[in-house]
This record gives sequence, structure tokens and C-alpha cells, in this order.
Amino acid sequence: MRARSDAGAAEGHGAADRSTTSSPITSGANGVRTSPLTAGEITAFYEKGYVRPGKVFSDEQAASLRDLVQRLTRSEDEAGRRYDLLDPALWPEEDRSNAETAGDEDARAARDPAQSFDFLFNMWLVDEDFRAAVFNPTTARWAAQLLGTTRVRLLEDNALNKSPSPHELRWHQDYSYWPLAQPNAVTAWVALDDVNERNGAMLMACGSQHLGERLPVVFGTGTPYLRESRPPSVAEVGDPVELGLPVEEVELAAGEVSLHSSLIWHASGPNRSERGRRAIVMRYVADGTIWLGAQRYEYNYSDEEVGLAPGEPIGGRYFPVVPF
Repeated sequence: MRARSDAGAAEGHGAADRSTTSSPITSGANGVRTSPLTAGEITAFYEKGYVRPGKVFSDEQAASLRDLVQRLTRSEDEAGRRYDLLDPALWPEEDRSNAETAGDEDARAARDPAQSFDFLFNMWLVDEDFRAAVFNPTTARWAAQLLGTTRVRLLEDNALNKSPSPHELRWHQDYSYWPLAQPNAVTAWVALDDVNERNGAMLMACGSQHLGERLPVVFGTGTPYLRESRPPSVAEVGDPVELGLPVEEVELAAGEVSLHSSLIWHASGPNRSERGRRAIVMRYVADGTIWLGAQRYEYNYSDEEVGLAPGEPIGGRYFPVVPF
């Protein structure tokens, strides 16, 4: 999938240079946790592949972010930069054909535009308040602890809104879609609405991160692709239950965060509630991780845009260090 914001790097870099210490998004209290992860939490992360450290935004901040995501969704839609993660048109043509040949009903059915899984990319380049939320020092510190590094960079951010819909997001791992030589990255997934089984909470296949890299899949159908360009040892994502992997449902209150390994298999069920399930996502990568660019995956930015050649450590204005 290739989805991107066309906001200019110069504009985004300017926004990143502005101080955010007075922003209401990051001035939390009211049960918001700022303490480091404990040894027990770090151990649990390496065993299971994810951890739930607690609340990073207060109820008031979560409400403010919900409104912000709604506004940004409207503005990005008007600019043609709102993407539906379950739209077959975003994915390789041959994979849509393969899925249809296999009889996948989701691939053939006409989809209701109202049943979308909205995805916004790199809103830190577009909106200063969103940037303030994404550059949360607590989540960056936790990511650094989990990655065993002293500095992390922002690989990307996302704003998500899963509308009421019968559609699922199939099992996948994040690293499959990233142009990085090493899986030295974690995803921080912050709920802006209370998340539970009814509105499509994430499912984690605990321990699957120990099984290594897997092929990317089309989110709506689970069809794997890029088999011809990945090493023969890279297999498909399997069925966790058949493999004996415990599956846990990640219920979160609004403002709470889950951090998961870039290699863990995860999915989410349908949203059977009456309203959207909103979240913001930060992807952190260890400083020094090697960029492979289009040699591995056609990312949202080309090598030329980010000013990186394959084999160089990730850096530059599109991948800033997040201070903590």
C-alpha cells in the first residue's frame, strides 16, 4: 500500500521546530502515567510481544484528540489524502485477482463507502496539535526502553477511524510493510475511544514475534504478496490458533496505549458498535537502523524525497528524533 501526505517537508520541518510545551495535548495529569516501564513490563513485552503501560492522555485530552482526528479526516478527505485501509484499490492488482479467484467474498463484494477504515498518514507534518500528541515524551521513552536504545526516531504517525462495519483487519505484522533492514521498531497504539470486543479491539498473537519476518498481506483479505522479492525463508502469516499461539484481545480505555513489536502478528475484528473507533498511532524506530528504501518496500516516501540511500542509517527531517 502506498498512501501519503503531500504536505511539504519544509512546512512540516518548520512545525517540528516549534515548541510544544504549552500544548493542552501534552500537559496531562488525571491518572496519566509518566514513569518508566518496569523490568517486569519489559520482560512481558519480550515474551508476549506487546505491553499495556497505562494512560498517556487524560479524558479531556482524549476528547480533544477525537475532535482533532475528525477535523483532520475532513480536511484530508477534501485534499484527497484520506485512505481506506480495506479498499482493494490501494493494493496490488494481482492480489485482488488472486483473492477473487480463491473465492474471497470480501474481495468481490461492493463495499459501502460508509464502512471505511480511515487512515491518515503523518499528520505531524500538517497540524501542530497533532504533532504535540505524537511527540509525547513518555511513549518515546517507553519505546527506547523496549528497543534497548537511547534515541528513537519517528518513522511515521497515523490517525485511524474504524467506522461501524462487518469487515475485519486480517492478521499481519508491521515490519512487513517498512523499508528497514532490521525490525528495530515498535508501534504505540493509543485509543481515543474505549476499545473492546464490540467495536473491534486489536487481537495479538502472543509470541509470534519470535517466529521472524513474514510476508505482507492485503489487510482486507489476508492475501500475501511480495513473495518473489523476499527471501524464500520468509513465509506467510499463519493462523495463530492452528499454530498453538495464545491470542489476546487488547481492551483499552480512551487515552490508554498499547505498545507492540514490529514482528508480532495482530488483527482486529469488526466494529459492531454505532460509532467510529478512533485512535492515533506512533511508529518509533531505533536511531541507527538501516534504511533499505524501495529495495525492500515502496514506502510512502521515495529515497530521493527523504534524502537517504539504501544502506544508510535512517535520519533526516522526515524521521526526526523524538526527545524524552
